[in-house]
Amino acid sequence: MKIRHILLILTAFLGVALLVAVALQIRDELREYQTAKRMAASNTVREQLLLGTDALESERSQTYVRLIGQGKEAGALELREVRRQVDDLLNTAEREIVAAGGGLTNTDRSLATLSRIHREIETLREQADGFLRPADGMRSEEFAPRWFQEATRLVGELQSSRMTILQQERPLDPVLRTEANLRAFAAILSESIARNQALMSRALASPSSVGSLEIDAISQNAGRAELAWELIDGQLTVPLSESVRESVARTHENYSTTFAPLQKSMLAALLGKVPPSLGPEEWYGLTEMALGNIALMQRELLRSSRERLEAELSRARRSVALWSVLLLLGAAAVLVSILVVRRRVVRPLEGLSHAMLRLADNDLETPLPRSSRGDEIGEMNDALRVFKANAIQRQRTQNEKQVLHARLREAYGQLQKDLEAAAVIQRTMLPPSSRLDGVEYHGLFRPSSHIAGDTYNVVRRTDGSVGFFQVDVAGHGAAAALVSVACHHTLSQAILTRTQGTPLEEIAVQINEEWPEDLPYFTMILGEIDPRSRRASIIQAGHPSPLVIRSDGAVEVIGEGGFPVGMLPAASYDRLEFDLDPGDRLFIYSDGLVEAEGQDGEQFSEGRLRTLVREAAADPSSVLLGRLDDVLRNWRGSETLDDDLSVLMLERLAERIPANAVH
Repeated sequence: MKIRHILLILTAFLGVALLVAVALQIRDELREYQTAKRMAASNTVREQLLLGTDALESERSQTYVRLIGQGKEAGALELREVRRQVDDLLNTAEREIVAAGGGLTNTDRSLATLSRIHREIETLREQADGFLRPADGMRSEEFAPRWFQEATRLVGELQSSRMTILQQERPLDPVLRTEANLRAFAAILSESIARNQALMSRALASPSSVGSLEIDAISQNAGRAELAWELIDGQLTVPLSESVRESVARTHENYSTTFAPLQKSMLAALLGKVPPSLGPEEWYGLTEMALGNIALMQRELLRSSRERLEAELSRARRSVALWSVLLLLGAAAVLVSILVVRRRVVRPLEGLSHAMLRLADNDLETPLPRSSRGDEIGEMNDALRVFKANAIQRQRTQNEKQVLHARLREAYGQLQKDLEAAAVIQRTMLPPSSRLDGVEYHGLFRPSSHIAGDTYNVVRRTDGSVGFFQVDVAGHGAAAALVSVACHHTLSQAILTRTQGTPLEEIAVQINEEWPEDLPYFTMILGEIDPRSRRASIIQAGHPSPLVIRSDGAVEVIGEGGFPVGMLPAASYDRLEFDLDPGDRLFIYSDGLVEAEGQDGEQFSEGRLRTLVREAAADPSSVLLGRLDDVLRNWRGSETLDDDLSVLMLERLAERIPANAVH
């Protein structure tokens, strides 16, 4: 495929990708618009159901009071008006559900539920009207509990229908979700007060005949109202509008200062069999005021939610229109881009390509395109003009490179020999397996390359103690190896020239303070064994914690880390002392042992090392080191290592008993 085709296809592809991205954004915006539209429809239905529920609660109370003989004759007109409101609101809710169509979930079920509730309300009204006739005045009081129970059931079903629609169309906006919760809790509050409006009216009409069940029902409704206020207060942490907050605060203040104390005093009077201070009609009127305040709060919540949903719907509509315009502009931009690329890029590149192919065939006489452009095409044209002059220079440079490569191969061979010689010298610095004053030691040394940054030594002091150290310099290669030689010499001299009574930690502190900042840091174990006292001590400077293999096969870990030498000039070091009885061995190793990775990338780990040491605790030191070496090679699956590895084992030998000792 030619480059002109690639450029045109790439330009077209990027344009189509841009258009697809804008189209996807339009799809998302349309979804948000549909969601906002669906939420607005859901909110309208729930608003009608909420108002219908409040109206049905009022109808329940008015009818109940009339059934028990406490309603006025003028109340018949009010009852008819409330019934009309209930019917209008339920019919409006049904029309809104039908108008929403497929916008809402389970519309058929919601319509069926509302229709059934409406029919049951009509049936219940007919029964109540039959008992409200003058001829049935004595029987109306018997029908009152049933009316209250059935009407309460229908109120609950209306609330359940509203909550079902809310759960199916749950608002995503936190403020809208909070306002929906506030309306739900306010509905619980209104229902609790409305129930007590009817029940307390009956109780006040005949205080002496009030039973414990009726008092318990009134008390439970009062408690439910208090709980509803607690739930409402818990929702006020969300940043609601000032008008909503003021409405909630005003309603709560009216409730807590007027209605709640009055309801509490009336309930106390009924419990104490004391004549109440209010009559049924006064109580009914005060309750109507409290319900009216709650209705005002509900209307404020509905207004706020309605305005927010309308604003969201308007924003979504504007966003869809904006992205649609961008889609049209993007399509025009893609078409213009293809034309510009074809004229300004594709055609000039074809001319340059023809000239380059001729020059590649060593046709230095081929004419070059002439162009005075100042962009990349013009720069490429200028580059072709100097190609002929550079051809001879490239040939000369190629010859010089061949000579240089030969010299580099010779220098590399010499460097390889020097590294091998340095490796031999480094190995000669390591002490061979031997015994010193009741201490036997063995070592295992495997560098990752020719030379290593690990080293160790065992030195006999003039006072009869045996000093030792192991060092692991940060890094690999020649630099780490040279630093390890310096460390080897420095620590060996420090052990030999250490005066009697000088603590080991002072040696470590002095070396750390005097270590040059431009040299790599190193970790180490510096220690000594006193054959006379059966005690050993070490200084741990960032090195892996050594293992003590007891004569009975137990394995102990000594030390917890410390700072490497040369990392922090002000670092301090602690001396660790421990018993090293005859037959006990000290196992010191560098991190190249436990960090050796297997073929699957897993490290050998300290856990595997300790397990191996425990299993081979009865073997001699040389056998244990050989077994460790074999296990590590099998673990790696090769003879190479990623990091230098060194192990030093020191064993405290059994004390010799003089031949003339008296037993």
